[in-house]
This record gives sequence, structure tokens and C-alpha cells, in this order.
Amino acid sequence: MVLPAPAYPVMGVIYLARNISALGPQFIRSLCWALGVAISTITPLVALTFNYQNRLITNVMDSAFPRLAGIKILGVGIQTWSTMFLTMGESSLLVAIIMGEVFKKEKTRGLFQSVLTKDNVQIGPLAKVTDSGIIKVSTTASGSQESRLHGSHQRAMEKAASSTSHFGQRMGLWLVTLPLNFVPVAGPIAFCYINGRARSPYVHRRYFDMKEMTLQERDEWIKVRKSQYTTFGVIAQGLELIPFLGILFGFTNTIGAALWAADLERQQFELRSKKLRETASASS
Repeated sequence: MVLPAPAYPVMGVIYLARNISALGPQFIRSLCWALGVAISTITPLVALTFNYQNRLITNVMDSAFPRLAGIKILGVGIQTWSTMFLTMGESSLLVAIIMGEVFKKEKTRGLFQSVLTKDNVQIGPLAKVTDSGIIKVSTTASGSQESRLHGSHQRAMEKAASSTSHFGQRMGLWLVTLPLNFVPVAGPIAFCYINGRARSPYVHRRYFDMKEMTLQERDEWIKVRKSQYTTFGVIAQGLELIPFLGILFGFTNTIGAALWAADLERQQFELRSKKLRETASASS
């Protein structure tokens, strides 16, 4: 059964807590290294910039939003909350630049696969139900070995270019939207939504690669589930903004995406099995 999309980031945290020893020493070393980078990056950034940014935001808010200046949430002034969100965004951006897309991709690729393997999920070709109720199974993965090798090589080249482009676009969007955190309450929410929505098409990039889906098939798949992917992306983005723990949530979000893919693939397996039964019944 496929759960609502917001459940999977939480499921990722629970899965990691229950299975961290089973993920192996390599994962634990990668996690410790990543946490070390986050701590050594965020601590001096907060120490050097927090007070200055807090004074700047306070001055801006006192002059531009005088009615909001006295508002407190949980006993903390709204100026401090805005500064916290701004610093969180800066910290996440800096950690992402230092660690780089290559590191994150390498360390999470095996994690995604290991979750699927542990759940005994075998990835098969794309199966979908047409508007007329007919089940169609993709033939992308079929064909001669030579054509499949050529297709795999072509997809690998496209993936490399797409990954680099995606990383650059995310960093650019992050920089452009970072000032939104100056705006009380609505600013951080808008920041998470914009950046979370931008990352949503890439949540299951590894899953689509394993299914050897074409670009058109991927676009159609995401279009049908657009709200689900957007919700997942926004929640994942918000979790990864949390100082120090954000890098940990980067791993658990990958696990959550894999658990979601596992449930989706079980649905896919049922469709392929039904198609085989229909074909066998028609030929008998």
C-alpha cells in the first residue's frame, strides 16, 4: 500500500533508527563525515553572522513592519525567528557547496539501492493503465543487448549532464530566494515551498533510472503525482534546513524516497502480473 507522500520523510527517520547497523560501516563513516562537515561549517557561520544579521533584520522590521516588531512566537521575537531561518538557509547552502553534488550522489546512491534490496524489491519495466483501462508495459528495457548497452551509455551521459545542471539550478534558485527569509513567517514558508517544489521532479531520479524510463515517461509519471512529489519535496527541504541535523535528514529523505519507490514498485508488480494473466488468458 502506498502511503501519503508526507509520511515517507518520517518513515525514513524511523527506518534509519531501526536499521542503522544493517546499513554497514561505510554508511556510518559517510554519515559521521557529513555531520563533521556540517558542524565545522555551521558553528563559525552562526557565531560570526547571527548577531549582525539579527540587528539588520530588527532595523528593517522596525522601519518597514512596525506592527510586527513586537510579535513573539513561543516567547521568542519574530526578528530572532527570521534571523534563525536566514542563517539556516545560509548554512545549508554553504554545506551543499562544500560537500558538493558528487559527494551526496555517491553516498546516497548505495543507500537508495540497499533499502530496495533489503525490502526484496525487484525493479521492473514501467506499467501503466491507459484512459481506456488497458494495461501497457513499457518495452524500453527490452531489445538486443547491443541496443540496450548503447541506450544505457546514452542515458549515463544524459544523467551526468542533468545532474550538473540540476545542481547549478538549485544553487542559483537558493541564492535568489534566500532573502525571502527576511520576511517574517511567510518568507521561510515561501522559501521552503519554492525550493522544495523545484527539487520534487528529482526525488525518484534513481528509481526512474532503474526502470529505464524515457524522459517522456518520467514527465507523465510526475505530472500524475505532481502534488505528492511537491509535498514530499517541501517537507524534505524544510527538514534539511535544520542546523546540524539537516545533513542527517538528507540521508533519511533518501531512505524515505526509497521506501516510497518500493511501495510504488509493488503496485507496478501487480499491474505487470495482471497484464501477464490477461495475455495468457487471451492466448489460451
